Amino acid sequence: SASATLDGMVRVYLSSLGSPTTLTLTVAGSYSLSTGDSLTSGETLTVGFSSSTGAITLTRNGVKTNMGTYFALKRHSASGTNGIKITQARKPGNPYPGDISFQSVQLSGGTYKLYTVAHVYIEDYLYGVVPYEMGNSAPAEALKAQAVAARTYTVRMMNARSYGYYDVVDTTGDQTYNGTPTGYDACEAAVNATKGVVLKNGSSYTATYYSADRKSVV
Repeated sequence: SASATLDGMVRVYLSSLGSPTTLTLTVAGSYSLSTGDSLTSGETLTVGFSSSTGAITLTRNGVKTNMGTYFALKRHSASGTNGIKITQARKPGNPYPGDISFQSVQLSGGTYKLYTVAHVYIEDYLYGVVPYEMGNSAPAEALKAQAVAARTYTVRMMNARSYGYYDVVDTTGDQTYNGTPTGYDACEAAVNATKGVVLKNGSSYTATYYSADRKSVV
């Protein structure tokens, strides 16, 4: 085992959104576009995407702008409530605390795929993992173990997929992540109590696989 300061940025592909042609976003906090334009907290944005041409558009105040094949929403402060809410997300009331990027990538068949990626600090990311992988009512020590396992898994994937478009997906393909919920104080406390703690086998991060299926034996 090892304890270290690990608070890097994890890239979470929001694959649970499916293959959207439209995404409705609400700005909660201090943000700007990667083009430099400032955004207003509470502002609603509409992202459009064409799988045939790969074009991404952004509609603000009724004005649609062609954003090319990439743009991002950039967060300016890590304190307070600063996140992006996505109407089409599984938990539309939960903000995604960090930058959100939209990238169009051409597939081998000629069509395009939209990668919507949340760029979130590891500890903030875990605030949105532990509640949905274990829940707030579990014993404190179990929640701490879950936080360490999830953190270690995340760092392993960040190393393994550093050259890809993302580090983890937001489903059970990696770890369930739905942005940052409220009312999960026990989960948040477990993350805070184990901040930076990971498991190692020699110099390598341990493969901390786990399952939420109570019928499984792991």
